[in-house]
Amino acid sequence: MADNGDNEDRFSPESKVGLFVLAGVAILMISILMLGDIHFKPQNHIHVIFKNVEGITDKSPVKIWGVEVGNVNKVELEPDHGNNAVITLALSKDVQLYKNAQVRIRSTGIIGSKFIAIDPGRPEPGVPEEEQRLPNGSTLLGVDQLSLDELMEQVAKSLDQFTGNGKLGSNLNATVANLRQITDSVNAAVGQQRRALVNIVQNVESMTEHAKLVAAHVDEMIDDSRGEIEDAIHNLKETLEKSNAILTQVQKGEGTVGALLYDQHTGEQVKQTVANLKQTSEAAKDVMARFTKVRAFWEIQGRRDFKAGVYHGDFGLRLEPRPNKYYEVMGQNLGTNGSTNQKPADYERRNTITALLGYNWGPLTGAVGVIKSRAGVEGHYRPFQDTSAPVLNRLDLVVQGFDFGRDAVINGRHFTEPNYTAGARVKINDWVTAGIQAEDIAETTDLNGLVAVSFEDKDIAYLLGFVSFAH
Repeated sequence: MADNGDNEDRFSPESKVGLFVLAGVAILMISILMLGDIHFKPQNHIHVIFKNVEGITDKSPVKIWGVEVGNVNKVELEPDHGNNAVITLALSKDVQLYKNAQVRIRSTGIIGSKFIAIDPGRPEPGVPEEEQRLPNGSTLLGVDQLSLDELMEQVAKSLDQFTGNGKLGSNLNATVANLRQITDSVNAAVGQQRRALVNIVQNVESMTEHAKLVAAHVDEMIDDSRGEIEDAIHNLKETLEKSNAILTQVQKGEGTVGALLYDQHTGEQVKQTVANLKQTSEAAKDVMARFTKVRAFWEIQGRRDFKAGVYHGDFGLRLEPRPNKYYEVMGQNLGTNGSTNQKPADYERRNTITALLGYNWGPLTGAVGVIKSRAGVEGHYRPFQDTSAPVLNRLDLVVQGFDFGRDAVINGRHFTEPNYTAGARVKINDWVTAGIQAEDIAETTDLNGLVAVSFEDKDIAYLLGFVSFAH
């Protein structure tokens, strides 16, 4: 009994009242938190500017694709933003928005409650995603929607424009009157063409009767010619049987056609004959092309020996049977021994022959043969022929070497070294070439100026082609 008394005296009336008050305060705080929608979770705040936020209040829900992610924290009018409405959205911390996000005001139905709908946007390629995220406290420009009143007002204006300020009835009456006139015109036209339609139907009936008569006549002709038709069919059958027999022989390799088609030895002979004909035609084509492929050029050349003070004249013919090959025959320093007196410093022989066979390899040309009646070689180099530089693309560098075993006395002077020539030429146009060159470099080094004229003679080319064809 003593223990029970101690338990009853453990809480005094004051303590019981205090505990009751604390419990009431706790319940009140919990109710405030629940009814006031107070959250302790971390949140982001975004400010959105609208022209009209009718129907949006504090605590209005904020949704992304229909999922609620926050609510409206504040709705106010901001003079700093042109007296527009500014709403502050409180969003969950884990909601990610991008700078191209869009915010609209939506409703759950025609007369339903309003809420904020957010399109969170998406990152653009090529830019780091962190730089495109919308930071906390940012301000966006909302996408305004027409209110129901504005929509109804625009519908009313459209209807008013359509009815023409009360003139819709008169317009419809005028339209019906026009349709009536059109219908009357169509009826009159049909009445006028009725006779023509009757004639067309009668003509069709007449054509049908005529077709029946023709068909009956054809049947009579077939009956009369039935025997001839049967004979023709019989003859055709015999012809087909003979054709099948001939084809059978051909497939067996019998006869000339069969041998050509199915005999291997005969086939090889035919192939060889065709190949020989092809070779012969190619050879004939090549021979006939000589009449047009060969090109002939007459060349006249004058050289001035500055050291000796004399002129040398050259004349010859250049043949080009193909673009990369040429033959050249030229008489050099032409004249008679008694025509002029030879100057003391003039050491070039008179009336010599140059005959060369040359080949072209792009910018390079090489030739061998006789130069001034002595065995020698000649080379050309065109360093700028593939460029568009004026003058330079026509430059031709020339070297010659001949008379390599020379041991001769010319005009009282003894020569023992080979005759070397080097120079440069520029083609002025298709006919004229000018240049300068040093001749006999190892002995006298005579500097010569040169002018050459070349013109094509197609008659000579034709005659030479004809001569080659005759051979």
